[in-house]
Amino acid sequence: MSEALVYNPNERADICLLLEGTFPYVRGGVSTWVKQIIEGMPELTFSIIFLGAHDGDYEEPAYEIPSNVIHIELHYLLGDGEVVEVAKKKPFWKPAPSKKPQFDKNSELHSILSNSEGVVSDEVARSFARLLIGPGAITEAELQHSKQSWLTIKEKYEEAPDGLDFNHFFWTIRAMHGPLFTLAKIARNAPVANVYHSVSTGYAGFLGSLLSTQTGAPYIISEHGIYTKERELDLAQVDWIPEELDPFKVGLNDNMNYLRSVWIRFFQSLGRMSYASANEVYTLYNGNRIRQIADGAPEDKLTIVPNGVNVERFRKIRRDDNAIVPPIVALIGRVVPIKDIKNFIRAMRIIRAKVPGAEGWLVGPQDEDPDYTRECKLLVDSLDLGNCVKFLGFQSPDDIFPKIGLSVLTSVSEGQPLVVLEGYAAGIPTVTTDVGSCSELVYGVSDEDIAIGASGAVVPIANPSEFAEAVIKLLGDEDNWRSARDAAVKRVETYYDEKDMIKRYRDIYQSQIDLVDPEFRAKAS
Repeated sequence: MSEALVYNPNERADICLLLEGTFPYVRGGVSTWVKQIIEGMPELTFSIIFLGAHDGDYEEPAYEIPSNVIHIELHYLLGDGEVVEVAKKKPFWKPAPSKKPQFDKNSELHSILSNSEGVVSDEVARSFARLLIGPGAITEAELQHSKQSWLTIKEKYEEAPDGLDFNHFFWTIRAMHGPLFTLAKIARNAPVANVYHSVSTGYAGFLGSLLSTQTGAPYIISEHGIYTKERELDLAQVDWIPEELDPFKVGLNDNMNYLRSVWIRFFQSLGRMSYASANEVYTLYNGNRIRQIADGAPEDKLTIVPNGVNVERFRKIRRDDNAIVPPIVALIGRVVPIKDIKNFIRAMRIIRAKVPGAEGWLVGPQDEDPDYTRECKLLVDSLDLGNCVKFLGFQSPDDIFPKIGLSVLTSVSEGQPLVVLEGYAAGIPTVTTDVGSCSELVYGVSDEDIAIGASGAVVPIANPSEFAEAVIKLLGDEDNWRSARDAAVKRVETYYDEKDMIKRYRDIYQSQIDLVDPEFRAKAS
C-alpha cells in the first residue's frame, strides 16, 4: 500500500531521497541528519520516498516538512496479519505464460550471489533489477502462483538441511521476496529527479538500484549505521522463526538457525547490489568504511564525510564556566533494544549508590517497541529506581542539555551519533559504549585531534559496572569533568561543524547533477 502525502510527483526534484524507517515519520539521529541536509540547501528541491513496514504505523510526520520538499510519498512493504501455514496436497499454481528464461536467469544470479563474497558486478545488480522492472519482468502473482516459482523454491529447499520444515521455508521465501515487488511498483511510478540518494542499503538501497537501472540517473548512498549489521542484531532476537521448525544451527553464531541465516544473506545480497549500482558511497568514519568493504562496497567508490552539528545553535545554551554541574545523566535516544536501555538502568543503580542525588533521564520516543519499553519500566521498578530513573519521552535537546551533566549512550550498535556531537557543542561530555565511531569522537583520530584530549570515556558494551564507574569518575571530579568539557567543545568546533558537512554534500550533489546527460535532463524538465 502507498500514500502520496504532499505536492506534485510530476515536478522534477534535484534530489530524490530514499528513506527507510526514518525522516519524516521516525525521530532519531538519521532523521535529524536528513533534515539538516534538506534545510542546509534551500536552493535545491527534494522529493522523498519513505518506506515503512505496516499500514497505520505512521500517522503524522514527526517533523515539520521543509519548504524545499516538493513531494513525499509513503509506502508500506509488509502486509497486515500473520501468514497461515497450510499443507497442500496438490500444487496451487495457476496457468500462466511460461517465464522459464526469467526464472532460469533468477537462479543463475542467485547462484552468483550465493557462491561469491564481497563485491558483485554492476551487471549482476542491474540484471536482478531488470527481472523486476524490465520487459517480461517476473510479477508478484507469478512468485505466488506460477509452477516455475514452485519448482525454484523446491530446488532451493533441497539445498537446506534435511528435516527442515518445508512449509515454513516456503512461506519464508515468499515473505522475503514480496517487498521487492512493491519496490518495483514504486520504481515504475517514482517521482522524476536528477539524482537518487539512499540513506541506507536494505530495501531503500535496492530501490535506488532499481531507479538507477530504470532511469539512468545518478544514484548515491550514505550509510550511518551498517544496515546489514543491524539486521543481524534484529534477526538474532526475533521470535517469529520458531526453533522447533528450524533447529539447525549454522554459521554466524551458535544461536543462529538456518532460516535466520537465509534472511541475513538476503539483506547482505541487497546491500551488495545497492553498492554495485551506486555511483558513489559515503560513510561517516573509517570503521564503517572497513565494514562496508567487507560487505561488498567497492573500495574506489567509498568516501568518508563525517557528521556535523549546528555549533552556533548549541553554543548559546552552554553553562557558565563556574556553574554547578548537576549529577544528571541523560540517554537521549529511542527506547529500543539496540540502545540497550536495560544496561543504562542497571548502571544507574550503581551510580545512585555512589553519587548522591544522581538521576538517569531517558529522553526519546517510547512507542517504537512497546514491549521493550514495558520491560525497561518493570526493570526500573524491580531495582527500586523509580525515584531517579525517569522516562521523559521526546524532548528538544536545547531544553535538556542545560539541565544535565553527561550525555550518554549504552548502544550495541551506532554509526557516528549526532547526539554526542550536539552535547559537545552544548558543552556536555559523554560516556558511551565502544560502538561505531564513539572512540574516535571521545579520544580523537589524527595526532592533532588526539592532542585535544578525552571528551569523556568509552567502555565495553553490556557492562553496567564499567559504565557506572566511568560516569562516577566524571561526575565526582569537577576538574576531570571540565577537562572533558573543554575537549568536547574544541573537538566539535574543529572537526564536526555542520557548515563543513553541508558544503561537502552540496559539492557531492552538484557533481552528480553534472553527470546527468542532456536527454535525461530534457525529459525530466
